[in-house]
Amino acid sequence: MDLGIKGRRYLVGGGSRGLGGAVARALAQEGAAVAVTARASAELDASAAAINGIAIGADLSTADGPADAVRRAAGSLGGLDGLVVNTGGPPAGTFAELDEATWARAINGTLQSSLRLIRAALPLLRDGRDPSILVILSSSVREPIAGLMTSNVLRPGLAGLIKGLVDEIAPIRINGIAPGRFDTERVRSLDIGRAERAGTSVESVQAAMRARIPLGRYGDPDELGRVAAFLLSPAASYVDGVIIGVDGGLIRSLP
Repeated sequence: MDLGIKGRRYLVGGGSRGLGGAVARALAQEGAAVAVTARASAELDASAAAINGIAIGADLSTADGPADAVRRAAGSLGGLDGLVVNTGGPPAGTFAELDEATWARAINGTLQSSLRLIRAALPLLRDGRDPSILVILSSSVREPIAGLMTSNVLRPGLAGLIKGLVDEIAPIRINGIAPGRFDTERVRSLDIGRAERAGTSVESVQAAMRARIPLGRYGDPDELGRVAAFLLSPAASYVDGVIIGVDGGLIRSLP
């Protein structure tokens, strides 16, 4: 199926690796012009080069970083038709382990950065073609994850933002993806932390998690990237305000 995004212009947050990098690849493979943003690094430059895209080095957790990234991306691309809000995972820990400084870092890095990205992009998207926003969330919007209290608090807030914005920003569409367990650096790091706390091996932690997933494996980031490209595209022109689980069947909650 032709998704109809050839020549469309997208900014992808957290695009240096992981799920953001996979979304950028999927968009580029469909012929879109893509800018990827994250903290400046050789990894970001390599991610952009691999898709013939544009690297926008910016710290999205700062007050001015998101608006700067949007401005520079639109200037390089000649406008903006879509935005992928993806800020990486907030700090891990239980409620008892999280201090004020950690909560502040989580709020700035996950919630405030998302609000600022969307706020900065909306005026440009209103002039775009088939404009759309996609927010990368977590399975924590449907079921809390042990040891990830910041995600359990902040990701559902972003899900509420998606639902609340549907009326306010139409005809710009906004949707979300709730990933489960994917083979990314972030998930591998979380698995190592769980193993250390439990006094067991990483292999045991991963085997226990795979046993909970009906498809019996962690996802490949490109599997999420393809779903994201569809939701951002004109092919999904009547899909608005939804949160799609991409988790191999992990979460059984009703919509």
